[in-house]
Amino acid sequence: MKKKLVSILLVAAMVLALVACGGNTNTGNNGGNNGGDTGKDKGPFILNACIASEPETIDPGLISSVDGSTYTQHQFEGLMKYVPTSEYSDESKQMYNSDIDFGQAKEVKISDDEMVYTFTLRDDIYWSDGVEVTANDFVYAWRRIVDPATASDYGYILDNIVLNAAAIQAGDKDKSELGIKAIDEKTLEITLESPCAYFMSLCGFASLMPLREDVVEGNDNWTDPANIVVNGPYKIVEWVHDSYILMEKNEKYYDYDNLGPDQIKWGLSDSETAILSSYQAGEFDFIESFPSDMIESLKASGDCFIDPYIGTYYLYINCSIVTDWRVRAAMVLSIDRENIVENVTQGGQTPATGLVAKGITDSTGKDFSEGISELGAMYSAMQKAYPAFDLSTYSGRCALAKELYDSAIADGKWNADTTVVYNFNTSEAHKAIAEAVGSDWQTVLGLNIALQNQEWNTYTTGLGEHTFGVARLGWIADYNDALTYLELFTTGNPYNYGLYSDSKFDADVLAAKSKAASAERDAILYQAEEELFGENGFPVCPIYYYTRAFCIADGIENCFQTPLGYYFFTYATRK
Repeated sequence: MKKKLVSILLVAAMVLALVACGGNTNTGNNGGNNGGDTGKDKGPFILNACIASEPETIDPGLISSVDGSTYTQHQFEGLMKYVPTSEYSDESKQMYNSDIDFGQAKEVKISDDEMVYTFTLRDDIYWSDGVEVTANDFVYAWRRIVDPATASDYGYILDNIVLNAAAIQAGDKDKSELGIKAIDEKTLEITLESPCAYFMSLCGFASLMPLREDVVEGNDNWTDPANIVVNGPYKIVEWVHDSYILMEKNEKYYDYDNLGPDQIKWGLSDSETAILSSYQAGEFDFIESFPSDMIESLKASGDCFIDPYIGTYYLYINCSIVTDWRVRAAMVLSIDRENIVENVTQGGQTPATGLVAKGITDSTGKDFSEGISELGAMYSAMQKAYPAFDLSTYSGRCALAKELYDSAIADGKWNADTTVVYNFNTSEAHKAIAEAVGSDWQTVLGLNIALQNQEWNTYTTGLGEHTFGVARLGWIADYNDALTYLELFTTGNPYNYGLYSDSKFDADVLAAKSKAASAERDAILYQAEEELFGENGFPVCPIYYYTRAFCIADGIENCFQTPLGYYFFTYATRK
């Protein structure tokens, strides 16, 4: 969502090796390479950060944005968690990379067929009100997210992975039949439908945090500071809407003595100019949203750094409004992505050649975005179908785009006078990208575009109601597998805002979910992505692969990040 919902996650073999050894590269139970002076001799250490505007929710079962997930990762802890490594992620030497490691669980046993995971919970885990965390808290939370009544955007995340999840989502089984059960208060058994290469990574995902049934049920306001109970390192104590969220250390957290800031104050703003001004005035210690045309000068001043980020910025094309695939294909082909990354975003982004982001790997470790052909999935199928056009060049893509667009008009499938509404949420960057895209469409195709800026809540409502013609979104990987992208466009997926539906594509995604990592599975996934950009496809228009720019104040150290979108200040220190 705002950037959506992303440590490079361990591939299956690495995760299984870690689990089998029962050890950690960095235990995470003692704060890793952090700890030390937290600045207490200089008064309370309050870290001020701004990563986004007002979140839609901080309910782990309902969140769908990177910022909401970041707040969740600071307040809650899953069976697994992210921990800092000893490697820096960038030249600042203030930010570390991360790995996945045990969190509320202390060990796991995996059956020989890799279908049953039996987790043993730590003995020293408590909710912030002093109540002990039990296996039933995980059972409740996982059942809640797949329950159709919850209407969770991430309800699908366990489909065809945990036993009966898909059937429950479809209304064919009761949530009590989900393949998760508490053997006793400290033992949790999870049964899968088939081996899953990224299951251990999922166990650290923000939407799968434990929850207290007695706190959540019947209380629509359970996330208010006066009501919330958490099991993670920090707890929200004040929320001034559209201004800030204030968290403080959770005294019941097992690693309390090693935590960093006494408080973390999250500023809430959607004005990139105002955010940067506040940072330059010393009001923020950390920001990751500021005008793109300031990146170079901020890098020169030593304030701005670039981190890896596994994500794709793309546009939904509403298939119920732009009904002819040729028009959608023309829209995708006619965008000058090189111009956008070089002259608009200016953050080191890479022009997209497919939906699946750079950094996602196949079973051999090869970058998935490079696997289907030199052209990439977005152009491969069209190049085969229209060999007379050179789709390796922008001019060749524009020539094919114009031919497809004109043929749709000639066949009476598209009215040249139609105006397509392009929605984007408030952001100087989103506006600049929309203007560049709209200019390309008008220049190359003669397509009429109406740009419409909306506040976040209005914008997301429009996505869910499918009222747009085109709408921007960024998807940051939830785990290291191509399915984190491809599954979005299956029929009925809650993130399939453009209402695309193709039975062959659906079947390929389902087949991939039921297979262990292998060359056969890779081939299915590559095929599925190419199908998105073939005849009758083009429901999505990838623009670029993300990088992530941030500014951090001098003296703030021992932060860590994952290229899946989260920054952590759990063990941050201040000189």
